Amino acid sequence: MGMMAALGMAAGQARAAGELYLEVQLNGQPTGTVAHFSEQGGHLSTDGQSLDEVGLNLAALGVSPSRVVRLDDLPGVTYRYDAGQQSVDLRLADSLRKPRHLNPGATAQPRPSAVDRGLVLNYDAYASHDDSGNRLALWSEERFFDAHGVYSTTGTAYSYPATAGQHYVRYDSAWSHSDPDTLSTWQLGDTISGSLDWTRSVRLGGAQYKSNFALRPDLVTFPLPTYSGSAVVPSAVSLYVNGIQQYSGSVSSGPYIIDQTVPGITGAGQATVVTRDALGRSVSTSVPLYVDTRLMAPGLSSYSLELGYLRHNYSVDSFDYSPRTASSASVRYGLSDALTVEGHGEVTPGVYNAGGGALYRLGQQGVVNASLAASAGMAGMQWGLGYQYITPRFSINAQTLRTAGNYGDLAARDGTPVPSVSDRLTLSFPMASNQSLSLSYLGYKVPGSGASHVVSVGHSLSLSHRLSVTLNLYQDVRDPASRGAFVNLSYSLGERTSVSSSASYQGKQAGYAVSAAQAPDYGGGWGWGAQTSGGGGSDYQLAQVQYLGDHAQVTASTQQVAGSQLWSVDTTGALVWMDGSVETARRIGDGFALVSTDGVAGIPVVHENRELGTTDSSGHFLVPDLDAYRGNQVSINSLGLPANVQVATTNQAVVPQSRSGVLVRFALKPYQAASIIVQDLAGKPLPAGLRVHSMEGGADTVMGYDGITFVDGLVALNHLRVEGPQVRCQVTFAFNPPTGQVLPTLGPFPCVPLKEGD
Repeated sequence: MGMMAALGMAAGQARAAGELYLEVQLNGQPTGTVAHFSEQGGHLSTDGQSLDEVGLNLAALGVSPSRVVRLDDLPGVTYRYDAGQQSVDLRLADSLRKPRHLNPGATAQPRPSAVDRGLVLNYDAYASHDDSGNRLALWSEERFFDAHGVYSTTGTAYSYPATAGQHYVRYDSAWSHSDPDTLSTWQLGDTISGSLDWTRSVRLGGAQYKSNFALRPDLVTFPLPTYSGSAVVPSAVSLYVNGIQQYSGSVSSGPYIIDQTVPGITGAGQATVVTRDALGRSVSTSVPLYVDTRLMAPGLSSYSLELGYLRHNYSVDSFDYSPRTASSASVRYGLSDALTVEGHGEVTPGVYNAGGGALYRLGQQGVVNASLAASAGMAGMQWGLGYQYITPRFSINAQTLRTAGNYGDLAARDGTPVPSVSDRLTLSFPMASNQSLSLSYLGYKVPGSGASHVVSVGHSLSLSHRLSVTLNLYQDVRDPASRGAFVNLSYSLGERTSVSSSASYQGKQAGYAVSAAQAPDYGGGWGWGAQTSGGGGSDYQLAQVQYLGDHAQVTASTQQVAGSQLWSVDTTGALVWMDGSVETARRIGDGFALVSTDGVAGIPVVHENRELGTTDSSGHFLVPDLDAYRGNQVSINSLGLPANVQVATTNQAVVPQSRSGVLVRFALKPYQAASIIVQDLAGKPLPAGLRVHSMEGGADTVMGYDGITFVDGLVALNHLRVEGPQVRCQVTFAFNPPTGQVLPTLGPFPCVPLKEGD
């Protein structure tokens, strides 16, 4: 049997079996999808996967992806098969269709973070002089980082007058490692335990394992509303939240859902979805919404686990730890959009503590929270209730936390008792003409001490974009003598300069203060400040000047307190060792980058379209203050490159890890190029337009005017073949790379005619 006969028989069998590939329409609108169907006895069948691909909701239809079903058997679905057009039009309600998800805040997959090995020495050196003598203090942080994590230790060395002597106090020493895949961080050494709103943190030395959402800055951890609708025909859809457009795009016919992944507001608001078809007809739908950032998104959890020894006399004694082990655990989990549950436990010899809590959203009417905890060893209970409601017109935040018995936790076992009463009530009212009014009550009582019940009123007024006034009054309702008032007037003279004056009354004593300041520009420069104040029999004057540079910040000041003069100088900065080089810089906080231009100096470095400076003699420049785990654009200005240097790329996206540095290398290499002057054997320049081929480099170029051509990829001995109308010759010349930054011009060289066959 021949090949053509076999193919014909196969095609006939396919037609007999009713195998069809049809263009699918939904409710008369094309989907742009071709699906596989089977036709038998005038009825069409297909599998669940094909129905899913064209946009049907398999769960609503009760169909599995692998199941083959007849279209006639699908509840709520009718169809029209057009054999001539090879298409099928499915008719069904929107409830049987998959809604199309529109994601206005969707971002690309986060770029993987990077880290290189290096050392950072942050320092803050302070020197002062007064009548009692000289004082010196040096705070420092030694930080080592690489792919395995970050080790850091901090402390301050003091040199005071003879009565105080010299000593060093260590603050914190710890190694930490973060995993962006699991959004978690390990820390070994000194740490602070995790806590909830109704628990307390403690300092301890040991181990901590916790969730770390900062590793994914694009991740929204609290529930956000979604907005659904249906378009009869392809339409434009826009989302407005409190009158501000959050999203605009197009949607095909059928149901759709807008996932608001970009937080628009906090508290109560109004969302409006507007659809507009091709004829300009619009449909507007408004729905109320409520957003609370304290809630956890459904299925999302956060946790913090600690085990170690409680720390005593922090910032006074370097190694004072409790001999008793202590452990702590906190966890939060989003059960639904409206409900988040919490749990916490602590254990140390003499105290066992455990409790739970929850936050529940009351629809559009705010969020209530409650907690209950109990302790053994120090036997007692703690309960808390709260309510928060935020609207554009007013907000209320009421919280109470109270104990019964001898309730204790890790801090109480260590000597800091739990407050028996902690009440807080705050009301705020935004007002017209850029005003706001706030009322608050704070009740506080610690066992063994008196109670405090303070009522306060605050009012702020912006008279213009430059001038503002604030007024605060407070009164302890249990102590008539404990009252006070504070008023402040501030005026901005520009982006960096401001003046302010204030008056206060507290404890039957009046006071005043007048100050003026100009902050140095972030790019570097001078700043200054001056202040005078008085009250309570004590006068104070301050004058200071500050310089912010690329390598450090220096502040010189003089202060006069009650007739005693104090002079001081403070210098902050950092030393960074990376890529075999030591760089000076401002204090390094979070992520940073070290730019390398392969030893080429004077190259301008740009961060987010802002030129910061130029590379030093070693070809390095340090870019501080980068956002960890976010893309930061770092580039070099190609206009600053020497003429004999080329670079493959001038811009890189840098994603540093927290408290670590990234080496950003721009590979610069010198051009092995020159302008070559070519003449014929009579000494006349060759005509322009001839083809020039480099025998060694393989590149082609063109002869320019005056017999000059530019050739790249030169080697020690070069051969150029020149061809064109009535010209066929070869140039031979030697090349030595230049020592300067200017590309050389070589020649003239004779072009020797080639023989036939060459």
